[in-house]
Amino acid sequence: MNVTGTYPYPQRARCWWGNPIRRIPKRLLVLRNSCLLASAAFAALQAGGSAAWAVPTLTTLATFDNSNGAEPTASLIADASGNLYGTTYSGGANGYGTVFQLEAGTRALTTLTTFDKSNGARPYGGVTFDAAGNLYGTTVGGGIINDGTVFEIAAGTHALSTLVTFNGTNGSAPRAGLITDAAGNLYGTTSNGGGTNGDGTVFQLAAGTHAFSTLATFNYSNGAFPVGSLLADATGNLYGTADSGGSGFGTVFKVAAGTNTLSTLASFDYHHIYTNGAYPQSGLIADAAGNLYGTTEGDGMKSFGTVFEIAAGTHAFSTLATFDGRGASDPIGGLIADAAGNLYGTTYYGGPNGGGMVFEVAAGTNALSTLATFNRANPSAGLIADADGNLYGTTENGGANNAGTVFELTGTGFVTSAPEPAAVSLIGLAGLGLLARRRRTWRT
Repeated sequence: MNVTGTYPYPQRARCWWGNPIRRIPKRLLVLRNSCLLASAAFAALQAGGSAAWAVPTLTTLATFDNSNGAEPTASLIADASGNLYGTTYSGGANGYGTVFQLEAGTRALTTLTTFDKSNGARPYGGVTFDAAGNLYGTTVGGGIINDGTVFEIAAGTHALSTLVTFNGTNGSAPRAGLITDAAGNLYGTTSNGGGTNGDGTVFQLAAGTHAFSTLATFNYSNGAFPVGSLLADATGNLYGTADSGGSGFGTVFKVAAGTNTLSTLASFDYHHIYTNGAYPQSGLIADAAGNLYGTTEGDGMKSFGTVFEIAAGTHAFSTLATFDGRGASDPIGGLIADAAGNLYGTTYYGGPNGGGMVFEVAAGTNALSTLATFNRANPSAGLIADADGNLYGTTENGGANNAGTVFELTGTGFVTSAPEPAAVSLIGLAGLGLLARRRRTWRT
């Protein structure tokens, strides 16, 4: 195969390593095809396959047992051979998480590296490739003062190097993975630290030198606690979400290329009822026209999560789908889109056993449908697709050891053949999710 919060007030808690952070329910990551040439979705698009409509079939490809990792909370990526790569938040030799590979064909699960706190701890986000096949990611804790790290895993040797150690001043507790531009520069967010308010940052690592620079800091009025990954457009502008701040319940923001000016495109509101959603935990995707799409956790009296759109140019906000808590709730992972414009994602809860589900929002009608349900597995990340339209993802729990799984979903109708260039831009945005877990205290 060629695979290409609920906290209603701005309270702060302290995690075990002493960083002031907000307690949040969960977190996601998505990037544009121009930002990650090795993106699983982009490779699938190049393959030009098309999916056959069928009854979706859910298959477990791998299970975790703590010794080989536990709690995979991030989306997967894939190389040109169809091998899948991801992270586990805990488990491994030292209990601080792993980076793993799932081999195409054999489905053999291999641990590429384990974290020991000194070199990082708790990789909550996924990993990303550079053009040479090196892997990059972040850990929410560990490093010199337990404020988190940016790491590199060398292609071939799998040697682990720490590129950045966070110290509060330059940010702390990065929960999202990284994106890369055509020049090889890396971009990411920290959920805390930076500036005078410690409400999080957007940062860059320069290609080659890995020189670190802070591009923007949050001050609550323009957003706070960015836990999802970034999205970049063709001119280098960065887009993302903040879990809180703005009107109090999160924002969609833009960091302008060149000036690094931070602006708020949309603010989520809460007036006894979530009128347009609240607490976005994941990143964004975009279509060829520049419209942005994402999810909110919601979780209030009327809304247990939403799928939303922000129109290009006007930034007009539209709610495309709402979860009511009866069938499903908490879409904390990000979205992917097929060539027809249908949106796909996961919910942390829902289904007959409350273990979460895979959903589709149909293009045009915005009809919400359930493609698969889990038995107490709780997927907290987004999906990727292969050239045949098969979907792949992770569950935080479930499996023989209740330590999480990697799964495949076939027969979804995911459309991979692109009838026109505009559709190409949309499918190229398939997400590599990453979310913060529901009501968990961060720990190392």
